Amino acid sequence: MKLLENFAVQLWSVRDVTANDFAGTLKKLAEMGYSGIEFAGYGGLSAQEMKDVLTANKLTPIGAHIGLDRLTGGLDEEIAYHKVLGTEYLVCPNSKIKTKDDTLELAKTLTPVVKKITDAGLKFAYHNHAHEFEKCCAGSSAALCGEYLLDSLFEALPSEAIMELDLFWAHFAGADIYSYMEKHKSRLKLVHVKQIDKDKNCVDLDQGIIDYRDVIIKAKALGVEHFILEQEAFAVSSMVSVKNDIDYINKLEG
Repeated sequence: MKLLENFAVQLWSVRDVTANDFAGTLKKLAEMGYSGIEFAGYGGLSAQEMKDVLTANKLTPIGAHIGLDRLTGGLDEEIAYHKVLGTEYLVCPNSKIKTKDDTLELAKTLTPVVKKITDAGLKFAYHNHAHEFEKCCAGSSAALCGEYLLDSLFEALPSEAIMELDLFWAHFAGADIYSYMEKHKSRLKLVHVKQIDKDKNCVDLDQGIIDYRDVIIKAKALGVEHFILEQEAFAVSSMVSVKNDIDYINKLEG
């Protein structure tokens, strides 16, 4: 039995191709076997045009990475767009937090964003990079030192906020991905499947050190609902890598 019946792709992985042919790229991804997508831009397509492309290719819109500037300055438009599509998650993809104090300020900024998204019937998630696993206290109140910035952020965000854990960046930062998934299992519903090698390079899923069969089994047991490929470096091309990656996933049994 296949370990994953559904596997999505973050479109940042193929941004070089979507830049020239957005709709055609989605068609090719569906033909490879991807069942869902996570947006990183819309290729100039209107909401109805995008919905038509998704429907034609039987692709589910799992989520969308939306920059902090749009979450705070264009959220009504983003919500309206994704209500047409039926997208489940609107995701903050990055921040520049460096200290615990920065993190608490970010939480204050995101709290009304979370509320507006939730009130609209969608869900909010936050996606990490490596720097959220810093424990640096420089510029922070002494009482706030000692835990990951990502922990501090989720402690300060409303309970409705969901974690999208990027496993490459967590591993890159030296975090124990298994214990971290367990710690945040009540919030962890999305996982970025991204492979790392011994030199901390991003590589195809079958060429790195994270045992994704084991990770996926444990993540499913913890309640993770969506597994989303994201890849940032390619030995040959982005489309060759995303094809290799889904072929790898489809061979996993469990």
